[in-house]
Amino acid sequence: MALSRSRAIAAVVLIVALTLGLGSGAVLAPEANALVSVSTVTVVDGAVLISHAGAEFTPAREGDVLVAGDTIRTGTGGAAEITYFEGSSVRLEAETEIRVERLRIEADGGTVIGVMQTLGRTWHVVTKLLSGSSRYEVRTPSSTASVRGTIFAVDVYVDDDGPAATVTTSEGIVVHSAADPKVAEVTQVRVIAGQASTKSASKPAEPVHAAPPATLREAPARPASTPRPTKSPNPSSERANLRSTARVKDPVLVVAPSTKDRAKPSKISKRQRGELGDR
Repeated sequence: MALSRSRAIAAVVLIVALTLGLGSGAVLAPEANALVSVSTVTVVDGAVLISHAGAEFTPAREGDVLVAGDTIRTGTGGAAEITYFEGSSVRLEAETEIRVERLRIEADGGTVIGVMQTLGRTWHVVTKLLSGSSRYEVRTPSSTASVRGTIFAVDVYVDDDGPAATVTTSEGIVVHSAADPKVAEVTQVRVIAGQASTKSASKPAEPVHAAPPATLREAPARPASTPRPTKSPNPSSERANLRSTARVKDPVLVVAPSTKDRAKPSKISKRQRGELGDR
């Protein structure tokens, strides 16, 4: 019995060694992606709910971790922001819902992020995608927005013709694609900075047009220094980061007054000292 167990362990070790030697991620990729492709809710304002893997919605909190299959929803007056594992972020405005569909790292180090937005408005700040296999996509009931490093908004709503989506680009270029019901093929339009594109589920894509200035003014600013995706993350450090995010609160630093700012004793004249002595 002990011999059989030893042989089984040896076989597992051999398979892992062969996998690493051949450069394949077939065995280790799922665990590695589970460790590194998590994302975090970094801002919660008002009514925000979260559902993990199709479970019931519960109130979201800053620091909650999101993985593929999770859904986040904002209520009236609510807002939230998600920061993805590779540095990109998405801001959800009021009455918005998105489901995280894909969060992973490819074998060549490329990052893949995909979400499904069913309602409301989101603003996306996407890092500069360095690898050829990197992708960032936002699907809606009527179209898909694909980017390679940009700032853009997606508005999903229902009009007289059914679900519709408008893509507004503040920085860079967004490819807005959708199935054209008249020609039974996918059409693509390039939406450059300052432009918008609308697609309804039952009508061909409208021509690209100038974006409303009011919408562009709401665009978030890109951080001064955006983290770049890493090709070979350290799983142990990632676990430590997750534990610290979940358990450790922001420290409070109490600064004591500087000795320079403390009140100095006033000088006493000889006359005053004499008066004090008389007393």
